[in-house]
Amino acid sequence: MKLVEVLYEDVEEVYVDEKGEILTEAAVRQWKRMGTTMIKKFRCIGGLKRGKLVSNPAKCVCRKDPKKVRHGRKIMRMKKGTINRKSKVAKKRAMSKLISKMNKRLMGK
Repeated sequence: MKLVEVLYEDVEEVYVDEKGEILTEAAVRQWKRMGTTMIKKFRCIGGLKRGKLVSNPAKCVCRKDPKKVRHGRKIMRMKKGTINRKSKVAKKRAMSKLISKMNKRLMGK
């Protein structure tokens, strides 16, 4: 996949909530690095998962699973230092810098 194809891709998508109403500000398209590839995701603007990356805008209004939340907090407490160290290395890679530039361009900055 070439960068030009990704940036100038014309995609018209309409998102509908549970009641059938069209959502205009449900989510913003973003990119995520998964290994050495880029994946399309959506950043929630509103709802329970505001600010999170999700695969589908309909998941922005879904309730968080309390068991998964507790488990995630426990893991973050245990592996806080390791996660910080690895994320600093990952953010210096060329792919991460490219994705951050592309996300800024999608946001109009």
